[in-house]
Amino acid sequence: MLSLKNHFWGKSILAAGTILALSGTTVVSAAKGPSWTVSHETVSARGNWSSYGSSNVKRTNSNDASFNGDVVPNWNGYLVKLINSNATPRSSTTQLWKDVTTYGRDNTGTVNYAYYADVRSTPNEPNSSYVKLHFSSDHK
Repeated sequence: MLSLKNHFWGKSILAAGTILALSGTTVVSAAKGPSWTVSHETVSARGNWSSYGSSNVKRTNSNDASFNGDVVPNWNGYLVKLINSNATPRSSTTQLWKDVTTYGRDNTGTVNYAYYADVRSTPNEPNSSYVKLHFSSDHK
């Protein structure tokens, strides 16, 4: 009878288990510090509203929230700020640029609470759009 260590499938299972165990440890330790969240949002015309995208948990006492645009199609640009689940602002408003990190200052969010990016088109933008960004409730 072949032992598990000498058997091809046994070695494959052991290797996969080791990889999963190590990657799980990395994810847990990374969750302790600030992190980026990718969010997809529908933004209305004329700066009226945006849909809630994905949330990000604040991990530090940083006074900044960080925003970076991935897909920002409107020519007139976007404004963004950090909000809580009741749409109460938790940071100042800043511009959202493609591939550039900008910061919402005066972040009043509480550590270990989830927050959202509130993306708005500029008041003179006649079109609604779909925006993809990554953001953090902390300074990144």
